[in-house]
Amino acid sequence: MGDSPDMFGGEPEDEDLGPSAQDLEAAGQASMFGDPAPPAPTPAAEPPPAVPAPELKPAPATAAPTVQPYRVLARKYRSQTFAELIGQDAMVQTLANAIRRDRLAHAFLMTGVRGVGKTSTARLIAKALNCIGPDGQGGPTIDPCGVCEPCCAIAEGRHIDVIEMDAASNTGVDDVREIIEAVRYAAVSARYKIYIV
Repeated sequence: MGDSPDMFGGEPEDEDLGPSAQDLEAAGQASMFGDPAPPAPTPAAEPPPAVPAPELKPAPATAAPTVQPYRVLARKYRSQTFAELIGQDAMVQTLANAIRRDRLAHAFLMTGVRGVGKTSTARLIAKALNCIGPDGQGGPTIDPCGVCEPCCAIAEGRHIDVIEMDAASNTGVDDVREIIEAVRYAAVSARYKIYIV
């Protein structure tokens, strides 16, 4: 650094910088941490001749168990028919009469605490209105088949004309405008377009 005083005004001390790189090389030390230089590699011997591996037969294909994701019990055991709805006899009778007489309201309002079957009932109504039966010729029925494409798609929550949305998280004005805009279009593949809010 020179002969200038240090930052506190004192005279600089003689600094011992240690051995130089030339001193280390002369001593046989290539590393700055004092490790000895690695030994020179020895030539490798020739590998032994290859021995042919025994022929392996492929193992028979076994069906791997399918792992299904965890589902809440209320969804796992969700009612698939109106007869399975427990404690909703009056509502089931009202809906059955409306479907039989072909006098359905444009909307149904279901209320109740969590777990009483509001969403299950809404899905059952969607299945009942859009079921085409196993033969593909059926109309709205109180007993949906559960095997036709619309019934299976609604049960799995993937039907394009049955839109299920969470009203607790879609509360904005833009969300309502989006619903109003989408309602203008007719059903794509089902008899009725149904919104479950």
